[in-house]
Amino acid sequence: MNVFEKIKKSWWVILSFIMFLNGFGFIYIAVKYNNKNWLLEGVMYELPWFLYFVFYALFGAPSVIPMNQSMLILLLAVLLLFVGIIRSVWVAIKLADVYENEEKYTISSTSLNNSKNSNENKDFNSNLACCLCALVIFFVFIVVIL
Repeated sequence: MNVFEKIKKSWWVILSFIMFLNGFGFIYIAVKYNNKNWLLEGVMYELPWFLYFVFYALFGAPSVIPMNQSMLILLLAVLLLFVGIIRSVWVAIKLADVYENEEKYTISSTSLNNSKNSNENKDFNSNLACCLCALVIFFVFIVVIL
């Protein structure tokens, strides 16, 4: 795969550099590759911007002195912007490796031993637990700010 094709498949990284759209790149790539973790990551990068606009609508423009709720959320959003930029470049580099070595990453069918224990563990959804944990962290953050 040449460089132009890699860049063409990694256009979503540009969204990470745009201030209010940094999570939408991860949401796009998550939908494209059916990856729930990237979807949660994209939502986590967008949530502070959403909260900032809500607090801006309720309390007005942020002021540095005294530091109000919307200023703290803006600070968190900008911090997550930088984290999102680094993370999106990292994911794009890993995906470029997958593009080059597709035969290495293909899934071959195997027969699995379905035991009683493996069927019992299907009830626990780790993605739901991760999402709930992230929401609890944001709610605790909001409570601390208020």
